[in-house]
Amino acid sequence: MPISHVLSFEGGRVETQEDESVLNALLRAGLNPAFSCKSGSCQTCMLQAESGDIPERAQRVLPMHLRRLRYFLPCRCMPTSAMSLRRPHPNDLVTGCQLCEANVQEDGRLELVFETGRPIKYRTGQQLRILVTGRDDEPVLTLTSSPERDMLMIGIIDAQAARHLPPEMQGQMSDEEVFGFAFEVRGPFDDVPPRELPSPEADATLWDELGGDTRVRAVLEAFYTKVYADEQLAPFFVKVTRDRAIDKQFSFMKQCVTGEKIYMGDRPRNAHHWMIITHELFDHRQSLMLATLKEHGLTDELIARWTAYEEYFRPDIVKSAKLPRYLGDQPIINTSGVTREVIGESTVCDHCQSEVLAGETVLLHHHMGTISCGRCADVEAVAE
Repeated sequence: MPISHVLSFEGGRVETQEDESVLNALLRAGLNPAFSCKSGSCQTCMLQAESGDIPERAQRVLPMHLRRLRYFLPCRCMPTSAMSLRRPHPNDLVTGCQLCEANVQEDGRLELVFETGRPIKYRTGQQLRILVTGRDDEPVLTLTSSPERDMLMIGIIDAQAARHLPPEMQGQMSDEEVFGFAFEVRGPFDDVPPRELPSPEADATLWDELGGDTRVRAVLEAFYTKVYADEQLAPFFVKVTRDRAIDKQFSFMKQCVTGEKIYMGDRPRNAHHWMIITHELFDHRQSLMLATLKEHGLTDELIARWTAYEEYFRPDIVKSAKLPRYLGDQPIINTSGVTREVIGESTVCDHCQSEVLAGETVLLHHHMGTISCGRCADVEAVAE
């Protein structure tokens, strides 16, 4: 008899099934936790356990201060007891800093040089948000330092945002007076462009030089074989067959390179709108593509021209928070989360594989395109 455990989360509770992670149980029941990669890379699904045992694997990649506060990754957690869960509290996810220098630039921007109380993994160009008592619109600090080169972190605040900082940080005094000033930041976050990128310029000769349809498709078939076997990338392709992924990428790539209007799907920003994808995860994906291109004998020059198209769309794909989908300039509402729907034709439940008849009400998870039948979505109210 399989052992199940009760998970309590935001007014509902669900019993886990055999070999089911905490995240998958919450999703099955329509309790709508935040999530993206489902493999522990993005840490979007992180929750706090108010009660219950936390397996070591579920905390392994988190910093020690979050482990002490009983944060864990539900995508990596196979429960061993009943658990009471809640979403992360913003106050727990901040980093204390000490100011070393504050320099006013000629254009009025403020440069801060500071050290952090714990290591922050970041990239040049990412942003931190500075906590200021009494302000909801947190001033944004754009990082200009390099984690590979600089011992201290350096960032720039624009002139308007700098006026909302505490007086001690506004750079109107000598370095000696600002040294040691304590402040807190959230982040880092990626600077998401306000509008999606336009189509890249076509490369008239590249498609033929790559070997045309036959060779490009062979490359993509080998690449997606790697992707579907990869622990970090495969969870993004739930409910998408390998052949479908190959077909979409083939037509999108051919349209980018040749300019021929043959791609019928979403552009990258819309297609990835709900996915929390870090630069590290994007780099990992690119490493698989690079290995595949080399295996197929492409020259360094052809590889550079191929990967330039993929790198072009990095700003539309890498982000620290989900975006709405857009139709033209208008956001499309209700494209995420969970809704109850009456199905028009018979199908099977994506969790227990039992038959679901036309006319039955199911839970539809818009991110994954999966449904939960009435039994799998049977969430009990938590007793007051």
